[in-house]
Amino acid sequence: MKAAFQFAVLALLLDTANFADGQTPIEIPGREARAHRISRADFVRTPHAGLFQGLQMRIEVDRSGAVTSAKVTEGPEEFRDAAVALAKSWPYRPFDRNGQSVPATFTDFVLILPLELGVRGHEPFPAVRDWAGVKVTLERTACFGSCSPYRVQIDGDGTVVFNGTAGERRSRISREALLDLLEVFRKANYFSLDRAYRLGATDLPTYTTSIVIDGHSMSVCDYAGLQVGMPASVRDVEDAIDEAAGTRDWLRPDR
Repeated sequence: MKAAFQFAVLALLLDTANFADGQTPIEIPGREARAHRISRADFVRTPHAGLFQGLQMRIEVDRSGAVTSAKVTEGPEEFRDAAVALAKSWPYRPFDRNGQSVPATFTDFVLILPLELGVRGHEPFPAVRDWAGVKVTLERTACFGSCSPYRVQIDGDGTVVFNGTAGERRSRISREALLDLLEVFRKANYFSLDRAYRLGATDLPTYTTSIVIDGHSMSVCDYAGLQVGMPASVRDVEDAIDEAAGTRDWLRPDR
């Protein structure tokens, strides 16, 4: 009895210490949470997917960004187990408040998508012989909503040119970063993709990527493409361009 009482008191003291030390998870806005999620795998696929279906998740992470709890709060019952398993595998970058990493809680989503379309053929990825002949672009258009339109171009010498509503910005990336970006294109079998993946809808943003290597060029238009079976690797290319160019920094209100 005495041992059980001591254990209960110890547990209470630990809970109190955790609260005093800021261990209670802090509520994080959804946009910030999704920007911190490292994993791009956020969907389950089914041949019977409807348009813009998904599951709403309630997530908790510790100071390191590791998921400690994932629960479905809304969405089809048949996909809930898969969604929880997927969400528990997501790593997040740590959330900071006042210069300290904190445990966090927030809402995130798992998409329900149709089966992925196959890639026809296998066009070889061009070898770079002249870096002056390399150019990568990404354009995201406006939409009926809060989408921020911009265009970013990365040249073979590492020059980055960003044009958005706030004007033009320039920076430079390393050759290593550019090689990593080209590898994402290669893994996507980019030159074998369809040139466009379009949903029959209106008022949505259009995302267009392109690459030129020594005169070999290819572009892919994504208009809600995931909803019509677009390979997720196309989104990986889009996100990789943003990451390499650092566009999120230029889209911040204070920049």
